[in-house]
Amino acid sequence: MGRSIKAKHCDATAHIGSGIMKKALGAMGLVLILGIGGFALLTWPWPKLAFNAAYGPPPSSPPDVTALREPIEKVAGDYRPLPVGNRPELDFSEAIALNEKFDGYSLMIWQGGEVILEKYFAGGSADARAESASMHKSVMSTLMGAAIADGLVGNLEDPIGKYIPEWANDPRGKITIHNVLNMATGLAPLSMDGGVLSANSRFQQGLFMRQLTLSRPLIAEPGTVFDYRNPNSQLGGMIIEAATKRRYADYLSEKIWKPIGAKDAYVWLDKAGGMPRTAGTLMARTEDWMRVGILLKDGGQFDGKQVVPTAWVELMIAASTPNPNYGLQVWRANPYIKQRFYNVAKQGASVPAAEEWIDPDIFFFDGFGGQRVYISRAENLVIVRQGKARIDWDDSSLPNAVIRVLRAAKPQEPLPSAPVK
Repeated sequence: MGRSIKAKHCDATAHIGSGIMKKALGAMGLVLILGIGGFALLTWPWPKLAFNAAYGPPPSSPPDVTALREPIEKVAGDYRPLPVGNRPELDFSEAIALNEKFDGYSLMIWQGGEVILEKYFAGGSADARAESASMHKSVMSTLMGAAIADGLVGNLEDPIGKYIPEWANDPRGKITIHNVLNMATGLAPLSMDGGVLSANSRFQQGLFMRQLTLSRPLIAEPGTVFDYRNPNSQLGGMIIEAATKRRYADYLSEKIWKPIGAKDAYVWLDKAGGMPRTAGTLMARTEDWMRVGILLKDGGQFDGKQVVPTAWVELMIAASTPNPNYGLQVWRANPYIKQRFYNVAKQGASVPAAEEWIDPDIFFFDGFGGQRVYISRAENLVIVRQGKARIDWDDSSLPNAVIRVLRAAKPQEPLPSAPVK
């Protein structure tokens, strides 16, 4: 005989109960997934991803990016205006046309102690703080010199494991500060796999920078191979903060920004109260980039006062063994090359210099897409140019156009310049 109705009813009840339990567990799992996903949606730094979607990579940005970067931290200044000269005999129309051709926002020329040209284009202005991109690297290196002068960083040959606790007992800790600043760490590049969520993209957007910077394995002997990578410059900022036990922005304000009479600038943080992006994105006015150029032109002096040691500036602009066109986070025109690459393999991005440099000893800050500070001691000249990122920017055209005008002009009295010892 079959089972009783009561037994069948119990089986059916158990089956229904099992189904309800499975559905309940499934619902709980869905809630958990949605909860985690919702938390991620709320906590993931979407504003930076949204900015990237709207404008492309960070350097492809409008004339002022201060309101678009978050979070940021102020580098307090102590403003004193630069002297302005009147040189009506100088016709900079070629230089102005070049700047406009390459979507410039600003162009400023300084010679012999005064600003002789200041022009803004396409929404740029005297108070705009455009995307500087990698020009920040040169400022970071200058600040490293101040930290060494203060006795807070030992010297160029210090192993970075002394300042990076995660690498204190790691082979990567033997990389020197010198290797970091001349882009010869031997560390692998960040992966570009994964599109907008790749390690490289997240770093470029200012996300999880310490973790990403320290994630790279050694692939070459430090000091042997030039390979220009943003995380190398990030290591420099990490060393400065560890050695000084101060916020990078505060130390930069005290040692450089206030002494050169600049207005407030801003650094971009990876999170509130977090790490500043020292490989790029120092938000500063064109005039204040000019001040940093004058500082290096005059061997670390500004307004007759020594701000950073002359010996350090000379190390910054000297040719390095891994790449004679690169010093310590500063580029060099000498030796002349028609196409400048950012690694010895000559792969990826490059910048042309169609004609030889009139002053072969120019050195310069290089920000992606044509952000530049050109410095010529021979001409007692500094040129600052910022604009929309253009991958076809030509390096020698603008300084050559300016120097041709200066040399063709009516002879002037010898131009004063601070001595470089």
